[in-house]
Amino acid sequence: MSAVLAATTMLFLALTIGSLIEQKSYVMPHWQSVAVTAIFGLPLILAAAAPWSSLRELRLMHGAYAIIFAIVVVSWIPAFINGPLPSGMAPWTVGMTALSTVPAAIAWRPAVAWGFLIASSLVIAPIRIIADGGTDISLAVQFAIFTITVCAVFTAVAIVAIGAGREVDVATAAARVSSTRAAALTARAEEQAHLDALVHDEVIATIFAAAGAGRSDSEATRVQAARTIARLQKLHEATAGVPELIHSDYLIRGLSTSIDEATDSGEFNVTGERNAPIPSSIASALIEATVEALRNSVVHASRDSTPVRRVVDLRLSPERVDITITDNGRGFDAANVPKNRLGIVVSILGRINALPGAHAAVSSRPGEGTQVSVGWQE
Repeated sequence: MSAVLAATTMLFLALTIGSLIEQKSYVMPHWQSVAVTAIFGLPLILAAAAPWSSLRELRLMHGAYAIIFAIVVVSWIPAFINGPLPSGMAPWTVGMTALSTVPAAIAWRPAVAWGFLIASSLVIAPIRIIADGGTDISLAVQFAIFTITVCAVFTAVAIVAIGAGREVDVATAAARVSSTRAAALTARAEEQAHLDALVHDEVIATIFAAAGAGRSDSEATRVQAARTIARLQKLHEATAGVPELIHSDYLIRGLSTSIDEATDSGEFNVTGERNAPIPSSIASALIEATVEALRNSVVHASRDSTPVRRVVDLRLSPERVDITITDNGRGFDAANVPKNRLGIVVSILGRINALPGAHAAVSSRPGEGTQVSVGWQE
């Protein structure tokens, strides 16, 4: 879209050259040079910087261009001299308002973009009145309404394109998450098969050899034990590599999808930002712990027919990721939870606390609901 804006700007420049020459004597010296540079030069810089810029930076640049464009248009009023303009001639800045409303649609929320469009179009009316010397107010109003109509078409197209792009991104991310999960399941199955074979072929065989030999210093047993230890060490080193990294957007989408699958009464809130990647193993563990906490809440938190409110808060920062799962259910006494309860002890506390940099805690009291906190810090 940045490239299209730059190409469209060049097209407008080609169509406006005649007006620039004709109106040069009607504005203050050097104003037109600055205005032309700002309106027609900045989109070229923006398009050149686009491949190396983040989406956030691009939005900021598009928003800045829209504001600069509006300032240039309004600044024509104090720069106007030797008026009025000849009949049938309009200030060249008012004929290309769409060059600012489309970047506004890219940079800001739709409501703000539509407000900017209306304001940018309505300001044309007083400019046309000043340019014509106040001879025909109705024509200026008609031109402003026409500008709103034309710019609305381009703005709507930009908003729809951005929305479609977001939907494609979400679908692509969901496909990637599904593929990652499938690959992870396959890899785990292969690792488990490898480990089972190793345990059967080496570990148990070594134990039986030692028992059969009757002596721990048997040379054959020592050789077999050393080989078994070496293979176990090699397996450990192979699975202790650097984990795959994912962007926080994938964590957000994974959490959102998993929450919807676990409960139909869960609220999901996201605060903060994080640009640094997150290990996929950490993200998977946090998502699974969140789902397990929600499942426990669905099964145990209900009291009578009173609906239970469940909230998942994800807080992102450059240094850490924190997830809090809260419900206002009947709660429980954490001290009375049996040690063999896999849901809390293993799936949540045990698994998360065993990961490097991760932490988990459960807080609950009878009648006061439950709060589960899981997170990870670099």
